[in-house]
Formats: sequence, C-alpha cells, structure tokens
Amino acid sequence: MRWGLVAVAVAVLVAGCSAVSFGGDGPGSDPTSTVTPVPVTDSPPPTRTGVGERPPGVSVNGTVDAEALARAHTEYLADRTYTWSMREDASGPGAGFVRRVVVGNETFSLSQVQGELRRNASLYVNESGGFLRVAEPEGTRYDLLRLPGRPADYVFATVSIRQFLGDRTVAVSTVDRRGRTYYRLHAAGGPAPRALGPAEATIRHFSATAYVTREGFVRSLAAEYDRVVDGDPSHVSIRYDYSRLGESAPSAPDWVGNVTRRSTPAPVDPDATPERTATAERPGTPNGTGTVTDEHDGAATAATAGG
Repeated sequence: MRWGLVAVAVAVLVAGCSAVSFGGDGPGSDPTSTVTPVPVTDSPPPTRTGVGERPPGVSVNGTVDAEALARAHTEYLADRTYTWSMREDASGPGAGFVRRVVVGNETFSLSQVQGELRRNASLYVNESGGFLRVAEPEGTRYDLLRLPGRPADYVFATVSIRQFLGDRTVAVSTVDRRGRTYYRLHAAGGPAPRALGPAEATIRHFSATAYVTREGFVRSLAAEYDRVVDGDPSHVSIRYDYSRLGESAPSAPDWVGNVTRRSTPAPVDPDATPERTATAERPGTPNGTGTVTDEHDGAATAATAGG
C-alpha cells in the first residue's frame, strides 16, 4: 500500500484540522448520543488502588508511560470489532467536531460533522475500496478511494492517550461498573500538552480523566482546558468513548450507489464550464480516484461510520 495516497484520503476527512486538537472537524448532529460513557454520577466513590494493581504503563507513583499504555490499548483491540466516538466542543464560531467510527470484520465506516457550517463527511470501506461522501452548503461530492487506509488512520485514541496522559502524574482509583473494574486516571494542573490549538494559543487549567481496564484498554478519555487565541478566550472539552465491543458491524449506506454515478456540479454557472472536483493530476483524492458532484444538499447528514 502506498502511504502517500492513503495520506491524501485521510486528509480529505480531516480538512480543517487546524481548528481542533488533533485532526478532524466539528458538531452539528450528535453521533455520540448513543454511547453510554463509563463514569456515571450514581457510581460508588472511587477506591484507592494498592501496589501493583495498575494498567500497563501506570507506575506505582502515578507517572504514566503513555507509549506502553498506547501499545497495550492497541493490542487489546487488535482482533475485536468496536465503535469509537469522539467529540470536541469549544465556544466560538464554527467550533466543534464530532466523529464516529464503526469497525467490523474486513470493513469499517466513519461519519463526522464539522462546526456550524455543517460540513458532513461519511466514509464506507469494504474489499472494493473506500466510498466517500462530503456534504457542504455548496453541494455534495462523492469519491471512490482506492487506497482508503485502515481504521487506525481515522481513530485518534492512541494520539489522545499520548497527548493527554504522556509525561504526567495521575491519581489512580478504581470504579466498578457492570461487573467490571475500571482504573480511573486523573491528572490536573501541570504544563499543558502541546498542539492544543494554534502555536500562539495560551492554554490554562488543563485536566484529563481516563477509565482503563487492567489490560490497558482505555475505554474512555476526556480532557478540558481554557484556551486564549488572539485575546479570544474559550473553554474546550474533548472526549472519546468505545462501545459495542465484539458487536459492531457497519452496513453500506444508501448513498454508496452514487459514487459511480456521473452528475453535473451544482450550483451551475451557465457561462462557465464546471471544474472537475478532482483529477489524477490534482491533489485532493488519490490517483485514479473517481469523483462526482451531486446537486446542492445542505441538509445532508453523515452516515454511520467506523474506523
């Protein structure tokens, strides 16, 4: 697989990533609303853990080896199907990002919604390739991605584990939920992680909380902080959750048939020749990708996704 072409496909789905912490776009619909987060308000208070009762990478003194924890997390999910949902909320025009990835056997799907502009992107991948739909106020585009990548190219879990827990000392406690014990890792204060916005951003009051199994599966991870950019303050909250482990199976969305259908770009200028959305010579989609543009579809919603 030629990674350069896969990177282009990924870039299509993370357009606008400079606005968020680690790639992606923003809210509008709420694909995460079906996810039941691990922590609940009626849970018993956390209990302190004893020596040696820690997930991989979490030391007795509370320091976190984020690389070791990320490896254990990846290994735990290696042969499992799952649904991953991530959301970033921030005050300010156009802010916010929602992504949902459903990983099945030999197939996955993804949906994301970006900001108040409602830029919706959906991707469905099977043995034939990747079927991409991007809906914006100006119209809807369909692409056939011959090298769509893997689920790991679209799931930011290990990125956020490294970014939010790396080089930190956490308070460790346990919470029992539905017959399973989760280790609650909580970090507050200290230097803020890098790349939480533009280079000139000032970050304050950073905190992060993760719920982790003994094997190192980081089922839920949330972070909050205050950010100031060019004098404009905002409060940012980021959270991801896993659900439906071993039960996730994405299905092909109805619009997949549009990927191979030719249509006229819209809106149409009668005095100009419509420009093709992408060609083999221009960046935007992988070499050999087929692209079509549908009529204006500002109300389109993202299809169920996975990755």
